[in-house]
Amino acid sequence: MPLKSKKITMADVAKAAGVSKATVSRALAGSNLIGLSVREEITEVAERLGYVKRTVRRHGERCILTVKLVLPPVRNRTSRLFFSLIDLVEGLREGLGPAGVNVLVETGGAVFDPYPHKKGGEVEAFVFAFHRPSEATLSQIQEHGAATVVLNRDVAGICQVVNHHAQAMELIVRHLVKKGVTGDCCFVAYEGMEDVAKQRLEGFTRATAEHGIAFEPDDDFWLASSPEDIGADEVRRRLEAGTKTFVGVNDVAGSLLLQHARNVGYSIPDQVRITGCDNAPVRGVTVPKLTTVELSMYDLAKEAGRRIYSEVIEGEVSEESIFVPGDLLIGGTT
Repeated sequence: MPLKSKKITMADVAKAAGVSKATVSRALAGSNLIGLSVREEITEVAERLGYVKRTVRRHGERCILTVKLVLPPVRNRTSRLFFSLIDLVEGLREGLGPAGVNVLVETGGAVFDPYPHKKGGEVEAFVFAFHRPSEATLSQIQEHGAATVVLNRDVAGICQVVNHHAQAMELIVRHLVKKGVTGDCCFVAYEGMEDVAKQRLEGFTRATAEHGIAFEPDDDFWLASSPEDIGADEVRRRLEAGTKTFVGVNDVAGSLLLQHARNVGYSIPDQVRITGCDNAPVRGVTVPKLTTVELSMYDLAKEAGRRIYSEVIEGEVSEESIFVPGDLLIGGTT
């Protein structure tokens, strides 16, 4: 009685090629996340071994995916003020739908190692929240064939899920128009969040031009070196020079502007109006509550989860950006 030949599995191909099963899966699916030379090498190994690719779609409800959620580096202290870890984790779980998920939380940075343990098991996807992974990190991830999503940062060639910054500024400007604002505005940001600040400043500049508010980004833009440098002296100087409305790049900036304006003797909102953006946790302790735009971290993470599900479970790879819109929340500062 002849012996049955051994069925060649994806694990066999991965072992022979010296890569992970996830890399083999993506390479054989033609994913652009895997370099052409690696795809060709894996295809050659699979053909030589006699591997037959299954045509049945992976069942999402039977899968348990491992996703690494990589938070901003520890040195980025202010980032902790505008997002909730619970919202990020629960949003990912919701977006991944019927698939089960193990979420591993780590902090990133220049020396972040995506695969510190050789026997740590497969990681199907990485989500980098509010910071850019290094080229070396991305290279390692791509070699392993894992999906990668970046939240609120611009990284070429990587799927991005971002808040709709221009739409958020449009909501704020329309609200200011209803309040009778025609000019004397100052847009306030700080270094360390260049992607977001640039997009929100551009959105605010465009919206003010469209709605008839006088605003010159060269003259009416205050870029502090850090949140600590959004100080009372500069707030007083600008108020005395005629500023009537401060637009904070986020709720951290907005809350500092509110505190300093009150401390130097100005009435809110009778003498000066102040807005933030994000509806961050820090807004919960401002008195009065900031007018802001809710840019949900939960929704951001949910869209990231959906993209991972689409790529890992359904095999649909896309590098298109996803924009998540916001909602205006009117507080007592305008």
